[in-house]
Amino acid sequence: MIRSVFVSLSSVLPSRVLVGALVPALLSCGPAAAGDRQPSWRRPQEVASSAARGPMTIELAPEAPAARAYNDPPVAPAPRSQLADAIVREVERISAELGRPAPVPDGRLYAAAAELAAVTPQDGTLVYSLIEFALQRNGIIEPSPHLVVIWGPVEDGSEIVASLAERLPAILGAGTFARVGVGVARREGDQEVTILAFQPSFIETTPIPRRVDAGGRVRISATVKQPFADPEAFVTRDSGEVERLPLRRTRPGAFDLELGCAGHRGRQQIEITAHDETGSTVLANFPIWCGEDPPASLTVELGGDETAPVTSAEDAEQRLARLVNRDRARHGLAPLEIDARVAQVARAHSEEMRETGVVAHISPRTGSGADRVRAGGIRSSVVLENVARAYGIGEAQEGLMNSPGHRANILSRDATHMGIGVVLGEDVAGRRELFVTQLFTRRTAPIDRGAVHEQVRARVKAARGIDEDARLSQVAQELAAGLAGGRTTAEVSQVASRRLGGMNLPYAKVTTVVTTVAALDAFEPQKSLKDSSIRAFGAGVSQGDHEVMGEDAIHIVLLLGHK
Repeated sequence: MIRSVFVSLSSVLPSRVLVGALVPALLSCGPAAAGDRQPSWRRPQEVASSAARGPMTIELAPEAPAARAYNDPPVAPAPRSQLADAIVREVERISAELGRPAPVPDGRLYAAAAELAAVTPQDGTLVYSLIEFALQRNGIIEPSPHLVVIWGPVEDGSEIVASLAERLPAILGAGTFARVGVGVARREGDQEVTILAFQPSFIETTPIPRRVDAGGRVRISATVKQPFADPEAFVTRDSGEVERLPLRRTRPGAFDLELGCAGHRGRQQIEITAHDETGSTVLANFPIWCGEDPPASLTVELGGDETAPVTSAEDAEQRLARLVNRDRARHGLAPLEIDARVAQVARAHSEEMRETGVVAHISPRTGSGADRVRAGGIRSSVVLENVARAYGIGEAQEGLMNSPGHRANILSRDATHMGIGVVLGEDVAGRRELFVTQLFTRRTAPIDRGAVHEQVRARVKAARGIDEDARLSQVAQELAAGLAGGRTTAEVSQVASRRLGGMNLPYAKVTTVVTTVAALDAFEPQKSLKDSSIRAFGAGVSQGDHEVMGEDAIHIVLLLGHK
């Protein structure tokens, strides 16, 4: 008798600024029960959750050799078995009924599914890191697949196939899958686990070595498939820093990139993204190891706050905020403050994703993350967004941090505030479906106007060595206050003309330079002081709202007196 069937959905989700997440999720896929009752195989006394059993250690240490390279042809043929062949025939039949191309059996995905089946906990929970490890050691670069986890005997596969026949139309109709894999493992006693894996693929590459010698380089040639375009690439270095990798476009959708190992050792996590109508999407996310062999095994600890069940949306939001600031602290970054207004915007987007089932940055209703923040009456010079669909707090944050683009958002040095919105979906096998939006913004702290004024003066003098004219500074301060009070640059220029016209100044002309920044570090007066006829300056500083730079922006006005 089949005891339980689960589905792990790991959608290909958007990735970069504005950025999205990539994490495994669980959905119930077992035999339906009448009414609202749970099916017998999900009654709590029969299948205890990992949280109820307490901490657990899982080690994935396959005996088979790992792939030496990603996408290294020829791809191993899919192993034949009565059950696997019957499942694939059912997948092909339903795909034909749906008018969709059937996913192709892929030996690499079969191997990964079998390795995961050997370590799947009894509650069906497969954590993100285990899935990624199994895929990558078998040479697969695409993000986590959709997984169906089945506990039950396989001697007669008819019950498994019949159960899948009820669920496969919804699974296959929800995405475009390029590959299918089936893995089976015998567990304690006479128990057996079958994993069915479906994976999309929208990128082709030349073979990519998983290991590169110290100081060496690897060249990657890739082609992005429709409907995606405008690829980008990023890498999380062994230091934890994220870099953008330059691409050389070779033809539409095709590009080359190089990764250098000089000065780096160990894991370098590469991510390739591209855009469609929903925004930026992760097409590949995989590590290359510089000067070291990839690990042969992975051990994970289940238990604690990261894997504890979610009790409410507020609980999930608070725990995710703690994890964000934990990860920032690990990299020497200041914690982000919670902005209730930003959280409200994030929560509304998560609710829309729950309603539509579409996890993306760009919405036909509300536009981009920046659009939603602006519509919420919030102005910020920084708007970064991560979105995710997950079934656990820890796996959501781990998936985001393992993605270079999402990681860069979480570890942004420009962000000062965050709003996290979580909306709960279905209760699946004892775990709540989570729709997550993380928004990161910047709010400039109140400034000491006198101290900032002195810094502006010092920078101008250091850049040009000219003197300050107190009369020019008096007018400049009046103009800066006008900007902070809501006047436009054009209005300020008119005021400057009237005020200066009534003064007996020893200059052939006076020019006005207006700069608005979110932080004083961005003020670079050198570019405005190149004219050799400038002989004096006046400076004014104020703080107030700005349409682009956000709330509490710093307005700097320079009046330059020319010979």
